[in-house]
Amino acid sequence: MTFNRKSVTPLILHSHIPKTAGTTVSVGFRRSFEFFHIHHYHLDPFYVLTKDKLETLLEINPRLRSISSHHLRSFPFSIGGRPTFLLTFLRRPEDAFISQLRYVQRNYWLFPHAWRALWPKEAPLLTLRELARQYLDQESATQDLCPQTRFICNPDAGALFGLSDGNQNGLNSYAMAHQILSGFHFVGIVEEMKKSLEVLADRLWQWGTKVYFDHDLRLNTSPETSRPVWLTPEDEVGKRILVASENDVLLYDFFRKKLLESHRDLRKRRWLGLMQATTDAKEAFGDSWSAGVRSLFNSARLYWSRRTDPIKHPALPPLSADLLEVRAAEAVANRQIVAGLLP
Repeated sequence: MTFNRKSVTPLILHSHIPKTAGTTVSVGFRRSFEFFHIHHYHLDPFYVLTKDKLETLLEINPRLRSISSHHLRSFPFSIGGRPTFLLTFLRRPEDAFISQLRYVQRNYWLFPHAWRALWPKEAPLLTLRELARQYLDQESATQDLCPQTRFICNPDAGALFGLSDGNQNGLNSYAMAHQILSGFHFVGIVEEMKKSLEVLADRLWQWGTKVYFDHDLRLNTSPETSRPVWLTPEDEVGKRILVASENDVLLYDFFRKKLLESHRDLRKRRWLGLMQATTDAKEAFGDSWSAGVRSLFNSARLYWSRRTDPIKHPALPPLSADLLEVRAAEAVANRQIVAGLLP
């Protein structure tokens, strides 16, 4: 079902997968939109901001511009007659897992009971390696952790079409997660944060929205950033972590490649600073003298046009009342029916 109404201002929905630099991104939206940004939090770890709940938020604050939340796990194409701009970030799976463990150790006693119940009771007292081992044992009924895949694949959407693996955290389906993320307007990569924020700002600019990110800002990070020495294929626990999230690895590799391709295109279209222009020129001169000269001329053109380039006000597509995750679940289920994997 579609509506014919147009809206100039999209509602930005930042689906914050845990330990993917979401607090840093949320602060960027706060600085851009001030009181018209919400960083939403709920005591129930399985709470979902449904379309109805999002519409209520928009009724309370009609000028709302953006929402960041761990609970944005349903992905409507429109809210209250406004198109949504869907975005998230992915992180190298083993690094996200270690970061989560360190976060739990630091903040365990600050968590509400429902959150503490998801982790071993002695989490703050255990070594990092022992906490990892106990958590992996606790989740052993499901061999693959894949927390980023499961976060994207809302179990309720999958259950509508008979897709379930019995895990309340979500469905471990690469096909469904890939289809959902391919429908997002932006998927960033934590390890490529500067490039991610540059591409994100450009995507939103194309939607008529200006945002301002501090590329040097890092919030809610662990004071210890080095990898544990035992996170190797030779260590029993390290190996279990490295092989525990196969689908997360596949998603990360695919969308990292897409991000880097988008950034290469962006470098040709927009002025990204002197350092980037210098890097581009060095790479071009490495190919040939003429390529280097073209790079310098292009950088000069981008520099002089940077202040005269007006913000765009595109004709946005027709609004849809559908949910992206339901569309994806139905498509995956239909393929499995054809393949004889579902009745």
